[in-house]
Amino acid sequence: MNKTIDRNSQGISQGISQGISQGDSKKSAKSAINQSAEQFLAFSLTNSPTSSQKALLPTKQLLEIVNVNLTQITAIAGLSSPSVMGVYNWRGEVTWVVDLASMLGYTPLYAQEYDLGNLQDKCHIIFVRSQDTVLGFAVTKVWQMMRCDAATIQTTNFGFASQSVLQACRGYWLNAKNETFLVLDGDAIAQIVHSR
Repeated sequence: MNKTIDRNSQGISQGISQGISQGDSKKSAKSAINQSAEQFLAFSLTNSPTSSQKALLPTKQLLEIVNVNLTQITAIAGLSSPSVMGVYNWRGEVTWVVDLASMLGYTPLYAQEYDLGNLQDKCHIIFVRSQDTVLGFAVTKVWQMMRCDAATIQTTNFGFASQSVLQACRGYWLNAKNETFLVLDGDAIAQIVHSR
């Protein structure tokens, strides 16, 4: 299972670095819709069997996704924000790693695994560049890249879990299975982190 996740993460990272393959374009209504669509990375904020909150980040904000052991994240004493897990050496650069679920008001990463009865020692870190800063967002599970039309992202009639989610969200999106995805903004999340 872990090998499959690692291969998925490597494939997603390669897709991000290589860009989106457009293929042959056709001048039709369908191709016009595809051109207006954005590509996102889908992942889970919570990993409970009864309630799983999924989210999306635009791939244009992503740098890389790595699967790391939690011991590779160095905790820093005296931090004011409990959602900051510590720092990680990403490509020779000391980078802050944030528990994204905790920061947005959901169950923290470590508590999710404890509730499931298995103490997981690994997580995925999604690295995002916001202006001149690189941040790492720690999440339990990375799914896949998907496209959705920006016009289908809803901005009202959704009960956001916290004020942080409201600040970090562009809105929400429903897929064909009627699953709700929070559409997050990496720059907005970075501003929340820096304000704490």
